[in-house]
Amino acid sequence: MGFLLRDKPAKVFLLLKSRPAYLSEIAKETGTTYVYITNLTSMLQQKGFLSIQAAGKKKTVSLTDKGKGIANAVEELRRKLE
Repeated sequence: MGFLLRDKPAKVFLLLKSRPAYLSEIAKETGTTYVYITNLTSMLQQKGFLSIQAAGKKKTVSLTDKGKGIANAVEELRRKLE
């Protein structure tokens, strides 16, 4: 679970904390590739942190209640480390 504190996964949680987003938006906003985000979100969905819904050709990603708890914890840790 330590991977959640790495920069890219943490950015994903913090972005999704404010709003649901498309996979392509997440990749752009976090400075990662679409393939990386696709793999990461699939893994996070399997762990119950994210919900992914198809919206036509695009997929919308949002946090589950469990994911919101993680996002809050990541935000709190980042605040304490500043």
